[in-house]
Amino acid sequence: MIWTKTDAGRIEMTARTRVKERAQRNLLLLIDGAKSEEMLLANVTGVTIEDFRALEAMGLIAQVSGSGSSRLNTPPAAAPAAAPAAAAGGVGTPVDPGELDYAKFTSTLTQMISSELGLRGFTLTLAVEKASTIEELRDVADRTIEQIRSRKGEPAAHKARRMLYGG
Repeated sequence: MIWTKTDAGRIEMTARTRVKERAQRNLLLLIDGAKSEEMLLANVTGVTIEDFRALEAMGLIAQVSGSGSSRLNTPPAAAPAAAPAAAAGGVGTPVDPGELDYAKFTSTLTQMISSELGLRGFTLTLAVEKASTIEELRDVADRTIEQIRSRKGEPAAHKARRMLYGG
């Protein structure tokens, strides 16, 4: 299912009067009429089905017509367990360049930005969430690697490159 902001949702983004929960604000920010519910649930930390329900109940988001059936009427699934490398402070497993998968690449890149750049990587994190193709993600990945290189040196950039592209 794909969601879009309603006029009220767009107004809320600037007014900031109704949505107080951080996860819901982040979700509202990232809903763009292109990313699927599953993609957002898998890649946005702290977001649950209940956050979609709450935004829909406030009239801030609506289903894009023809985007499939809603999962909102199904019981929430258990949150996926964190990858061992991520739980240990790493950035996940390398993405195999032969099968560059959007969701896996997005997850690895987002974790890398957070662990390597912290808050300095905020705009890169937003760019990852905005990206809708592998090519756009590769552009963000290249910018991320360059920022890691400039802040932490070539060895850290090389490690990041290997983590994202393998080899």
